[in-house]
Amino acid sequence: MKNISSQKPLVSVIIPTFNRGHIIARSVDSVLAQTFTDYEIVVVDDGSTDNTGEFLKKHYGERIQYIAQPVNMGLANARNRGIEASRGTYIAILDDDDLWFPEKLALQVELLEKEPELSLVYCGSVKVNSRGEWIEEIRPSRRGQIFEAMLYQNCLLGPASVAIFPRAVLRTSGMFDAGLSSCADWDLWVRMARCGKVDFVDRPLVQYVIHESNMHGDISGMAKDTFVILDKYLPLLEQGGESADPRKSIYSNHLIHFAWQYYEQNDIPQFRKLLFQALERDPSNRFPIRGTALRKRETLALETLREYWSISGRGKGQARGTVFSDHYRQLAWEYYRQDDMENFRRCVILACRYSFPQMPLRLAVPFFKSFLGKGIADSVHRARKRLQHAGRKAVKQPADSKSETYPDITQDIRT
Repeated sequence: MKNISSQKPLVSVIIPTFNRGHIIARSVDSVLAQTFTDYEIVVVDDGSTDNTGEFLKKHYGERIQYIAQPVNMGLANARNRGIEASRGTYIAILDDDDLWFPEKLALQVELLEKEPELSLVYCGSVKVNSRGEWIEEIRPSRRGQIFEAMLYQNCLLGPASVAIFPRAVLRTSGMFDAGLSSCADWDLWVRMARCGKVDFVDRPLVQYVIHESNMHGDISGMAKDTFVILDKYLPLLEQGGESADPRKSIYSNHLIHFAWQYYEQNDIPQFRKLLFQALERDPSNRFPIRGTALRKRETLALETLREYWSISGRGKGQARGTVFSDHYRQLAWEYYRQDDMENFRRCVILACRYSFPQMPLRLAVPFFKSFLGKGIADSVHRARKRLQHAGRKAVKQPADSKSETYPDITQDIRT
């Protein structure tokens, strides 16, 4: 680690904090434990009213650069303040309740140094609850030119703590947008993805905490920020040739996502309103219906679908039939996974009715097996797979060696 008065470090670690004096040591200590040591730590205390400042000064002294803001200015503003005060070639963000695993900086810096054209590098993460209990691992998957993909969703998936980027890219992308309350990191990643290629280290190198009080979060704030971002960047996408316009499906998908968020909070009017808006944006879109109390979800979602097709004047025709058939097929498989054979068969019949004369034949065999019950049907399926596998092995390795009866015609080819 570079002393704050020494030569320019390669990496600047920016840690914004607010009233986290009781837990921020975990984050700072995880930086000090890095195998890569050419860094500086800049902590921005965003108007804390607890002992955060006193604790940091006492325990870390000159090992960190401590900046105190007199009042709380918000997360994006604090990150920007830290970046402006930092000196590193690369910028890495660390939230004050997250921690890094020891090789995080080493592996990401190695990738950035190897591929200097990259505008952003991220990594996998591990999600835990406030008691430190494992919830799930988040694996990275998108790399390269992912500007369009980034508009479908935040491809980094985890917190800002997974990211590192060259300082130089900020000259083109700009800084965090302090006008956004909850999606400022996604907004910046979108702009960075437009500046160049994105890559990742395929390892979980960050642990981040999901607090029970924030499991649902501020849905209205998230939705507002999301559609501000889409309104800014979707016009930059071009519709290519005869292909469908991705802007419609992207906007529609986000409306569907927030509709189900409102459903989980039992705000049914807002749920129906957003689903209707999603269909207005893209009538051909499909919204997945899954989870507990599936019949209730099905009823509410398909009522909205019928209402849209009735009001829009598109109440008849093949397009309507295809849309309903697709939804009932998806529902059929969901009921099958939940071992609800009665509703599975009902949805298969409805899918066939709406798609007639074209039939979803892939559902035919499971439909007849369903009368046996899912457990027996799955046992029959596994037995058939074992027989097929045994048959393939028998063909490959017959009892009497084929080479004793027939010449190996591949030998001449090989030689």
